[in-house]
Amino acid sequence: LDRLRILGLCAHADLTVGELADITSLPREQVRRHVRRLVRANFLCCNEQRPQSSYHMQAGGKDGGLAQLVVDLLPHDDGHHKRDLQRLEAIQDARLKGPPA
Repeated sequence: LDRLRILGLCAHADLTVGELADITSLPREQVRRHVRRLVRANFLCCNEQRPQSSYHMQAGGKDGGLAQLVVDLLPHDDGHHKRDLQRLEAIQDARLKGPPA
């Protein structure tokens, strides 16, 4: 379930391991492990930028659209999914505002 949550979030935005951990309330090491497996399965792509890499769902990738199909099947009325999307929106809003002056 946690891996599906991460895949669903990465379908919406480019996210770092730290952001994914904050959104899902999972330990960073656990998120890192899930992300590593999703990258190996060609469901996620890595943008290797310094100081932190970010991840997004690979659109039209080697999986033949399987990742998108899985994301489309996620229950939108699920409590975890709703909360994750609210937290994602808060992170995206904070990015737009930029760092505090």
